[in-house]
Amino acid sequence: MPQHSTTDDLPLLAERLRLGLPLHGFDGREIPLRTPLGDNLCATEAAHALLLSAASLLSADYADAFVFEALARAGRVEAAAHMAGESPNVVAAKVTAVLVSAAVRASVIARGPDVSPSAINRATLSWYELSHLRRRELLGSGWVAQDERRTA
Repeated sequence: MPQHSTTDDLPLLAERLRLGLPLHGFDGREIPLRTPLGDNLCATEAAHALLLSAASLLSADYADAFVFEALARAGRVEAAAHMAGESPNVVAAKVTAVLVSAAVRASVIARGPDVSPSAINRATLSWYELSHLRRRELLGSGWVAQDERRTA
């Protein structure tokens, strides 16, 4: 398996955090940067892992239906983005956002009792704000600002 240094992983980690993807799921499971063969784990695969980790906190009878619906919605968003002629990076970002938002929603539902739309929206906004703060802390504000201009 190829060896990667920590500095090799910084851009990948920065992109993950920009998309709201942590290194550990809601249930504590690892969401790795790379596959066992050393290839980058794409953002949509990482988002799927995050969704599964959050769904594991739900009741078994509800979790499967929840994941199925989230994946179906992600598929619809992906199809619409392709039909609109979006670039592959934009398509991946949109699909990732759907899956991350569904994961946050599952975590809010699992925590109960306030599962109102406003509670879910607050949790989703907080999730992305926390990811942005982690990214800024990890990389430093100068690097983050430069990277945000590059990815905008």
